[in-house]
Amino acid sequence: MHDLSALLRAALGERWDLLHPHIQARFALAAGEAQAEYVGNMHQVRCTWLGSVFARLIRYARVLPHHNADNVPFRFDVQPLRRGLGWIKTRTYHFVDEVFSFRSRMTLGEGGELLEHFGGGLGMRVRLEVLPNRLVFVDNGYFLHWRGLRLPLPKPCWPGRFVLVHRDLDAEHFEVSIDVVHPWLGPLFHQDGSFERMQATRD
Repeated sequence: MHDLSALLRAALGERWDLLHPHIQARFALAAGEAQAEYVGNMHQVRCTWLGSVFARLIRYARVLPHHNADNVPFRFDVQPLRRGLGWIKTRTYHFVDEVFSFRSRMTLGEGGELLEHFGGGLGMRVRLEVLPNRLVFVDNGYFLHWRGLRLPLPKPCWPGRFVLVHRDLDAEHFEVSIDVVHPWLGPLFHQDGSFERMQATRD
C-alpha cells in the first residue's frame, strides 16, 4: 500500500517541490497508518435553487448536498488504493436533519492527469495548480464511466466549473473552499470550512 502523497507527486511532477511543506506532510502516511483523517466544520454550505435542483437530480450519485446550512460538522477520510496508485475519498456532512456521505475514487490517467470517479457513473478530470500556501483542484471536464470505459460528457451537460482550494494555515490546520460556477447560470454551489488532520487509523 503506497503513501497518499505518491499520487500528488505523480500528478504534479517537478511542481511537487513548489508545494508548501505543510501540505506535503498532510498527505503523508506514517508506518502502519491505514488512512488520513481530517475533521472540522464547514462554516458555510450553500447552493442556489438551481444548484439544489441539480443536486437532487444526481442524488443517486450523492456527489453534492442540496442543503443550505452553517457550521456543519464535517469529516474527510483518504485511504490509498490496495492495488494501483490512487485514493478512496469519503466525505461526511453532519447536517441537523441528515448525515450526507459519499465516496469517490481518484486515480492517475494514462496521460498523467487525475481522474475522479464518483458513484452513479459520473467522473471528472482534475487539473492541479500550486500557489503560495495553496493546492488547487480544478475540473478539466467531465465524463461517464462504466466498467473501465470512459465517455466524455458534452459541455452543455457539465454542472459547471469546479474549484477546490486547500489553503494552509499552519502545520495542524487548513481551510478548504469549494465552488461550482456554471458558465451561463452563474454560481450554483459554495462551501468553505476549516479543518485539521487527526491521528490516522493504524492497521
